[in-house]
Amino acid sequence: MFVRQSWLPQSQQDVQDLITNNPWGMLVSNGSDGPNVTNLQFVLYPTRSEKGVLTSHLARANAHAAALQQLTEPALAVFHGPSSYVTASWYPGRDMPPTVYYTAVHCYGPLLFHDHAQLRESLEDLTVRSEAGIPDGWKTHEIPDAAIQRRLPAILGFELTIERLEAKFKLGQDEPKRDAMAVAERLLKSTNPQDVALGAMVYRYNEARP
Repeated sequence: MFVRQSWLPQSQQDVQDLITNNPWGMLVSNGSDGPNVTNLQFVLYPTRSEKGVLTSHLARANAHAAALQQLTEPALAVFHGPSSYVTASWYPGRDMPPTVYYTAVHCYGPLLFHDHAQLRESLEDLTVRSEAGIPDGWKTHEIPDAAIQRRLPAILGFELTIERLEAKFKLGQDEPKRDAMAVAERLLKSTNPQDVALGAMVYRYNEARP
């Protein structure tokens, strides 16, 4: 990923927050006929290795599952945070071309596949995290354990130990400060929560600039 020095994240916490707040990512691996890609929900465990560990699962019926078990090189997990087209009309002088402000994280590393117990634990943790913000959220004990157990053989659980991480927070840091702050102001006035989240990041990443 092409990342200018000015686009680097301000902290490792910002990278972890992007993944945690945007857990729907893409798992990419090399295949004999080209790249294999599957969209998956991940859970990040930031303290389980130097750069963190990601867990997820996919159906064994997915041809990608069989390909992953033959993989000898690192896999890649891709995450996208808030993004927005930035019209030149938002700049005070209207003298800059339009662009896109966005955030993304690429995580590379080897895969380790879960046994039955690890898969069950991983699915339980994923459910708890996913249901946490839902009033009266669902719990796995609401259905017979046998109904869960019979599904586990059809699922391939895995973890990706992050050995290489690339993060890009392109938030106007390489543009005149007045332009970036004008974009932040526009985004913060939006009714779209993703725009507001992006606007807050643009403001934070540019406010201390001279």
